[in-house]
Amino acid sequence: MKRASRSGFAYQNRMGDTYFLHEGRTKTGKPRYFFAKTTGEGAVATMPKGFEVSESINGVVSVRRKIAGASAVPEEDVKVVELAVGRHSHLRGYMVRALDDAVVVFEPYPRPDDLRDIAQRLGGADRVTALIENRMKRVQYAPVMKFEREGDGYRVLRMTYRGKGGWSWPLATGKLRELVKRFVRHINTDEFFELT
Repeated sequence: MKRASRSGFAYQNRMGDTYFLHEGRTKTGKPRYFFAKTTGEGAVATMPKGFEVSESINGVVSVRRKIAGASAVPEEDVKVVELAVGRHSHLRGYMVRALDDAVVVFEPYPRPDDLRDIAQRLGGADRVTALIENRMKRVQYAPVMKFEREGDGYRVLRMTYRGKGGWSWPLATGKLRELVKRFVRHINTDEFFELT
């Protein structure tokens, strides 16, 4: 959420934290833009032309140059994955984002169901709802599956957790709808770790 204030250009991230835009200088004297939680020397009132606010999945706010056609993934492909994730109750709270040439599914930590179990032990339905809503504002996300564009189709990869972890080798290639139908349902299940 962008807004102008007496203190300068301000942005509120998904967690409700407000950041203020500042201008600094690089060693070579070029302008460098950044956000800080408090206003100070170098606070500016407007976003400079050619730049925009960028907020990561985990609420980190930064300034980046505007890039025409930044995502190589069509919005309708992101929707295909979002709808598939939304069909599965065990994936409540999961997020889907386009990053570069891929559609990535992110797992929340903690998961809403885990929070519900903890909150219920504390007692009271009002406390359960309030705790879950408050904690979900600060939830952290980690990637678990991605669908990378490859020619006219996609290839699917899952996150691995052995050794150094990282993305697996491609599990399959093909049309996005077919890959989503075949693989999304396994996220957050024991079968996820057996996908090859």
